Amino acid sequence: MFTPYERRQLRLIEEWFEQDDPQLARTLRSGPVKRPSAVPQSIILAVAGSLGLLGIITGVFVLIFSAMIAAIIAGCVIAARRKD
Repeated sequence: MFTPYERRQLRLIEEWFEQDDPQLARTLRSGPVKRPSAVPQSIILAVAGSLGLLGIITGVFVLIFSAMIAAIIAGCVIAARRKD
């Protein structure tokens, strides 16, 4: 696996992180961060697409407007998800 020299160097790096940035050291020790689910984003996009298609087919402005609102909400959800 690792040689004794490499283990010693890794231990020195770990101690340096502990002294320099304890919050980062705790985060690294706790493991990978769980990503939020993509299900709400997919549902909002499906609703926006369905409302838009139905609004175009029927010519009802309220459906088209609702699709635009849903698309804006979906864009906000996507932006918030990518920001994290």
